[in-house]
Amino acid sequence: MRNFIDQLDDTSPEPKSVLDFNFTSYWVDIVKISEKLCFEANKLSLAWINAPVPSNTDMVAMGACLEMACVAIVGAFHSFPSDCGDMVKTELRKCIKSVFESCLIFIQTLTDTTGKKFTAQNHPLVARFAQVMNSSDAVKKIPRSNKEACANILKENYDVLKDALSEINEVKSDDFVNDLDENDEQWSEEDHQIINPSTGLIKTCVALVKKTRDTLRKEGLDATPAQLADYDTIVEIISKLSPCVDDLALSLYPPLDWSECKNCNQVLKVNLESCLAVLEPLHFMQGDEAVKWREFVSKAVIHNFSEIQRVFISRGMAEMRVSDS
Repeated sequence: MRNFIDQLDDTSPEPKSVLDFNFTSYWVDIVKISEKLCFEANKLSLAWINAPVPSNTDMVAMGACLEMACVAIVGAFHSFPSDCGDMVKTELRKCIKSVFESCLIFIQTLTDTTGKKFTAQNHPLVARFAQVMNSSDAVKKIPRSNKEACANILKENYDVLKDALSEINEVKSDDFVNDLDENDEQWSEEDHQIINPSTGLIKTCVALVKKTRDTLRKEGLDATPAQLADYDTIVEIISKLSPCVDDLALSLYPPLDWSECKNCNQVLKVNLESCLAVLEPLHFMQGDEAVKWREFVSKAVIHNFSEIQRVFISRGMAEMRVSDS
């Protein structure tokens, strides 16, 4: 089992391409293999926990069947196209590794319970087989394409950003302020000047991620390696937004740290602009609707950051500059 885990990092001897690959057949086959693996583990489990104890010959035969299922799933992993995109391949590897790790613990439990007596219901192997079954079932839920994997990750990022925005709005609410004790730190009147435009920049970030995901799901293609690589590109840049938003939100909590707030706003603005620049050439961003919302988001970034700069200028923490344009 340890060898199988190590083999997941081996290079495929005959790399395949998405251009001549039958994905429908592949996912049907790998689910069947995972079900076969689970069946063989269940057969071992039932034989082990119920009297009489199976013979060495029977155990070797059943173990060989489990081993062959593992060989098949390693082979299936290495037959997956090398140019299908990073995210879907990573998810597949993670899932299969989990199957092997649960099998390893299952086999270790066989060894540990040799010669010991348990009731069938309380045998430690029952729980270990449940882990094998769960990890095998997870194969059915793997994203079937890089596009799907990307959409899932963007949804996770969107949910995290929405939660951060909700927390800020909750802190700004009258109920939160009324719950504070007299000794608790509170915002000053001056603090409120920077909170709204900073929150506006975060709202812009939330909108960008949502619109990107919606456009990807509607317009995204997955026929060529170049199209599939676009999804890796956008996830890499969008994944940088959530930490920026977390840092900015943290800087806004009372007592407001003005220097930190200034730095965090600047970092978020730069990352938003980078994200918009990366989005522009991607294949699913070429439609009129995508062009319009990117322009809208770009203007929102400029507007909110201008308001933020105005506040810092009024405090002597920034200078007004005339742009070259």
